[in-house]
Amino acid sequence: MENHLKREKKASIILFVTCWIVYAIICMARNAFSVSIAPITSDGLLNKSEAGVISGFYYLFYGSAQLLLVRIVDKISPFKLINIALFGSLISLGGFFFANSYPLMLILWCAMGIFQFACWPSVIRIITQYLLPDHRPNAMISIAFAICSATLANYLLASIVLKFFSWRIIFAVLIALIICAAILWTIVTNKTVPVLEKFAKEIKVPKAKVENTQKSGLWKVIFTSGLLFLLIPTFIRGMLDTGLKSWVPTMIVENYGTSTSFASILTTILLLINLFGIFILNLVYPKHIKSEAICLAMCFVVALPFTALLLLIGKIPVLMVVVLLTTVTTFTYAGSQLVNVIIPSKFAKMNVSGGVASVINAVASFGVLAANSGFGFMADRFGWTATIWSWNILMGVAIIFAFLSIQKWNKFVNK
Repeated sequence: MENHLKREKKASIILFVTCWIVYAIICMARNAFSVSIAPITSDGLLNKSEAGVISGFYYLFYGSAQLLLVRIVDKISPFKLINIALFGSLISLGGFFFANSYPLMLILWCAMGIFQFACWPSVIRIITQYLLPDHRPNAMISIAFAICSATLANYLLASIVLKFFSWRIIFAVLIALIICAAILWTIVTNKTVPVLEKFAKEIKVPKAKVENTQKSGLWKVIFTSGLLFLLIPTFIRGMLDTGLKSWVPTMIVENYGTSTSFASILTTILLLINLFGIFILNLVYPKHIKSEAICLAMCFVVALPFTALLLLIGKIPVLMVVVLLTTVTTFTYAGSQLVNVIIPSKFAKMNVSGGVASVINAVASFGVLAANSGFGFMADRFGWTATIWSWNILMGVAIIFAFLSIQKWNKFVNK
């Protein structure tokens, strides 16, 4: 019995570590175009509006697929869905390496979005259903670092590659990483999943109730839980977090005349400090602030003054801009831990954690779509000051809806 438990613990740890690595590499593939926007536009292959459309359309197809196929993410094996994401990423990255036209780049990145649609819900399912119960809380904290670490790795890669080579080499490196990830995923899952499968079957809610929730009650649960109100700040968080990170290099280059390599290094510093957002969140939640809704609202409240100070861009040193952007994105990234990881885990016993994660991720993706295309358009037509004003207004709206959700969400969680 003791040996069997040791085997399960070892399998659980190995599976999660592998899941973390593979998901981080998939995120790197997803962000490959974002870190290449500045050099691609500098080469004249695309203008800022076209680059914004490509980056945004990834999230349009990614989010739409998650909403349209939301019912299957809790029915198909999460391990198979991650295999699909790896295969699709390889195809899109390979095509993009050779692409020289706007239409082809757009098609390839839309395909990337479709292939990756169920990756995050699958990760949530693996954590909440397959890992040992004692490992799940720490896994939910650790997985948040995969996203930011992947983006950090992207900018580090870009800063090194762009100093010596073309932006296409970024895609070549990521192709090699995806191939390695696919091999690792296949080997590890074949050995660990059979050991841990019994945990995926431990549903403590009556089967009839689970099936009813999956087939017809998912949206009802989202409404009655108060999650519907939280989807508005989720949408805005997607805009302000991922959207800001996508445009930071371009904004710094245009306002301060720095090189694209230098802008990428500054952004790398920003992303590295973003990791501390998770530590800050875990200092207050759930020890001091037990409500996820209140904690999310406070993330926006703290970030708002620093967003307002960004209106001084061009008048203050570039390092001060980086500090302000770092503070804003650190707190918005802390909010991502709440909406993307912790909130879906509250629905695990209903066996709809994947569906809820899919809906939340879809809404956040539409926020990124709005940011990448909308912010690029605003910067082209009205300048960066007007764009930053829009960030402040969005912050205010997010705060209002986060506070509106508190009563209903707290009632749902307590019940």
